[in-house]
Amino acid sequence: MKRDIAALADREFDLVVVGAGVYGAATAWDASLRGLSVALIDKGDFGSGTSFNNLKTIHGGLRYLQHADFTRMRESVRERRNLMRIAPHLVHPLPFLVPTYRGSLLKSRTAMRAALFVNDLVSWDRNKLVDRQKHLPAGKALTRAACLEMAPGIERDGLTGGVLWYDAQMHNSDRLTLSFVLSAAREGAVVANYVEATELIRDGSQVKGVRARDVLSEDDGLELRGRLVVNATGPWVDGLSPAPRKLFHFSKAMNLVTRPIVGDVAIGVTSRRPHRDADAVVSASGRFLCLVPWRDVTLVGTSHAPFDGRPDELEATEDDIQDLIEDVNEAYPDAKLARGDVRLVHRGLLPRAPGSLNGVGITLQKTYRLDDHREDGIEGLLTIVGVKYTTARDVAEKAVDRALALLQKAPSASRSSETALVGGDIESFDDFVAGAMGDAPTDVMRHLVYTYGSTYKEILKGDRERIVPGSPVLAAEVRHAVREEMASDLASVVLRRTELGTAGHPGRAVLEACADVIQSELGWSAGRKQQELESLETFYQRRS
Repeated sequence: MKRDIAALADREFDLVVVGAGVYGAATAWDASLRGLSVALIDKGDFGSGTSFNNLKTIHGGLRYLQHADFTRMRESVRERRNLMRIAPHLVHPLPFLVPTYRGSLLKSRTAMRAALFVNDLVSWDRNKLVDRQKHLPAGKALTRAACLEMAPGIERDGLTGGVLWYDAQMHNSDRLTLSFVLSAAREGAVVANYVEATELIRDGSQVKGVRARDVLSEDDGLELRGRLVVNATGPWVDGLSPAPRKLFHFSKAMNLVTRPIVGDVAIGVTSRRPHRDADAVVSASGRFLCLVPWRDVTLVGTSHAPFDGRPDELEATEDDIQDLIEDVNEAYPDAKLARGDVRLVHRGLLPRAPGSLNGVGITLQKTYRLDDHREDGIEGLLTIVGVKYTTARDVAEKAVDRALALLQKAPSASRSSETALVGGDIESFDDFVAGAMGDAPTDVMRHLVYTYGSTYKEILKGDRERIVPGSPVLAAEVRHAVREEMASDLASVVLRRTELGTAGHPGRAVLEACADVIQSELGWSAGRKQQELESLETFYQRRS
């Protein structure tokens, strides 16, 4: 995958997709699979906005029982299965435990057992996958003793037991987002990061494309022509929309990466901070929090708060971080989290329901939005507002269905739920892992298979020197990121191409080693290398 700016301007595309987070990337891939000509651009790096900030879970929608929303449950169940099918190296089963207590209707043993029963009915086809490693067992109730054995740190007062079910987790969410981009490029899409769409090209009411700026060369004269522009810029959609109405009302979401505080099972607990969801049929009194094991850390979240600034101004405040730490310690006493235990702060903007501020929380927008702007008197523009990572591919499929209709093209069936993403050509993941062992040291091979899947041998064509002693990440991965994955800066490599810095600051030696490799590939000056190091250090200071 090469960055070719000239190729963006040398023809008219069927679709110009603006925004290469997971929604834009999945849309570009689905459209390319159906034979449409596609350009995909992002003002930053691929997946560096909201898609970078998530809890790494691919959930089947059990929590939607609270809203009696079986449609969204079915969508989530299908997409959890689809992602395990098309990216088997990146999406894996995750056991999830919630304790039950006396004196609470929603957290009672009876209510939770009923929820599991309904969940198993709604997800009856969850295991229609060839790969048995991806099969999810039925949920089950746990005794008090079994619950404490699996989660010894939970609140014991009034504890009656717990329930256990299975969802899924992304081993590396940034690689999954990138895999959609790589797969779109494989199918012929022209993709480029660091190209900022500055305004729509219009001929009266008809949108003809976008004017854009190459951020790297600072060239403001780019024009991308397209029969349809897809605005998939997430919290930035209103900046590119001609609509007088606001399409994205901001909610600040935050997750923390901390030292390990749970074992191999994710745990759901309820904070004591008052919270009310106006859309819920049965509402809990507090915010539901997840404590999720991920690699060698724990992810905790998610907190939500209103935000009335500009998307580029978003930061997590110390009060935000301390509030979430306090909530976790109250809900899970054994955590004993301190501020120094926070290794990385993930924050992003999600859409909330208009007018949903209620004094004890906010109500998030529950469903995606596809807006073709015909009510605004505009043609040639389709805006996507997504609500969660899990269903991005499904929304992309629906967006391309709408695009075909707007382009007056014959309908064609989507293939993106069945077609493996780059690296996903694996029939049985356990057998694939076993067969790969021996090509390199065990820790290196496990890392490569879980990161690159069926394409891991491309990495092994290079030298097999570790980036630093003891790390499973190879220097060849950094070179591959620069040569084949359009990485042009240190942050892109450390945060989104490799797993080096996704769980917190990896250490100065790692940053220096990566910068040395990139410097040799791109011919950086000593000054540019130092600038890149300082920029990434600043990122970690602000986010940890």
